[in-house]
Amino acid sequence: MAYGSSSEDDITLPAAADLSAMQYRYITVDANGRGTNCTTAVLPIVGILQNKPSAQDQEARIRHIGISKLVSGAALNEGDMVCSNLQGFGTAAAAGQVGVFIGAICLAATGASADIADVLITRYIL
Repeated sequence: MAYGSSSEDDITLPAAADLSAMQYRYITVDANGRGTNCTTAVLPIVGILQNKPSAQDQEARIRHIGISKLVSGAALNEGDMVCSNLQGFGTAAAAGQVGVFIGAICLAATGASADIADVLITRYIL
């Protein structure tokens, strides 16, 4: 199934470092106001990186609302609440988890780690 989103759904931040290998991963904001790879399920997720900035301070285009692709850290099912793992990949929140920052809802299942999921971006804490 095809999904879409518009450019109005994106914001930009200066990249904290080379993020060229981080496209379609969760992004958070560092202490200097730069976009950086999210490395834990308890960090606030700003959105999902859409481009591949290759150096610090290059423009990181981050989808903060709407539909996006997201690299999965494990198999995902439709309807899963998706948080970040240590690499910024999307993983399903476990039943009973508390204090986990949910960044998206999975729209199309994936079979394994590093597959690309279609997700609806939403942000809240379990």
